[in-house]
Amino acid sequence: MTMRVDNGRQPRRLPSYLRLALLVQLGLLLAGLLALQVANPGGWLAALLLASALNLAAVVAGVLRQPVEQAEPGAGVPVPRRPLPSGPAAEPVATGEELLRRRLKTLEHDLARREQRLERLTAGRDRARQESRLKSDYLALLGRELQPLKGRLEVLLTARDEPPLGAAQRHALEELGERLGDLAVLLEDISGEEPAAAEAAPARRANRVLIVDDGPVNLMLARQVLERQGLEVRTATSGAEALACLDQVPFDLVLMDIFMPGMDGMEASRRWRDVEAERYPDHRSVLVALTANASEEDRQRFAEAGLDDYLAKPYRPQELIELVRRWLPAHHHAPDTP
Repeated sequence: MTMRVDNGRQPRRLPSYLRLALLVQLGLLLAGLLALQVANPGGWLAALLLASALNLAAVVAGVLRQPVEQAEPGAGVPVPRRPLPSGPAAEPVATGEELLRRRLKTLEHDLARREQRLERLTAGRDRARQESRLKSDYLALLGRELQPLKGRLEVLLTARDEPPLGAAQRHALEELGERLGDLAVLLEDISGEEPAAAEAAPARRANRVLIVDDGPVNLMLARQVLERQGLEVRTATSGAEALACLDQVPFDLVLMDIFMPGMDGMEASRRWRDVEAERYPDHRSVLVALTANASEEDRQRFAEAGLDDYLAKPYRPQELIELVRRWLPAHHHAPDTP
């Protein structure tokens, strides 16, 4: 007796004990039919029914407990082929390829982010350069616009056909012209129009220089230029403060502003020479007047006050460097000292 499975597989045989139980069940059914032909079957019919029920229960229990067995080889029933396993050997290959694809995807995403960041940084750098160029252009333009104003002030100061100016008015105009000139030099230095002014010379002997000026712009510019030349620089904002510096140490070069409130540069220079002769008789510093006006009469007054030279304001950094080279040649020609 055979049985066909619904999933399309080949028919399989029932185990032998189930085939025997089914035969017994068939015999019991036939015996029951014969017993019904007897007039009084009595207990025979009940016994047959009980035996049939027990046998049927045994068959059902066997079917549920034991699955259908495959057909034995050689019984004429073809054995179905098993599908090739997707197998443990192929699974690692598929997993490795998947991991490789994921890593490549991650790298591509990371590279795209880095390229975007680089583009942003490059764009920011270009904007900063453009803004810097614009600022330099604006500063240079502002410096050029200040020059006509300074020229106009000089015309007012030197005009002969105009009513004479009072001392206070002349002093105010001269100070205004000086400040405008300082501001123009500062703007040119910031805008980078004079790269030669920023060139640093090698350091030699440390000569001591004092800058006396009540203008913070002038002090800052002159100090930066001279310190780049390897000089020891000190600053003072008044004549009294300059004399206090002389009480401490002697100086090789002094840049003395002429127009200062209180003690002006002329009086400070006279007192400087007196104090210097008393405290440092073997040392004489070079006094240079910083002034916007340097007529023949002015130069005569400078010499009478003990000044050795003058530097017209506003001065360029290169002019200040040339002044140092002229009056302190040892600073540029002496060998380096430890």
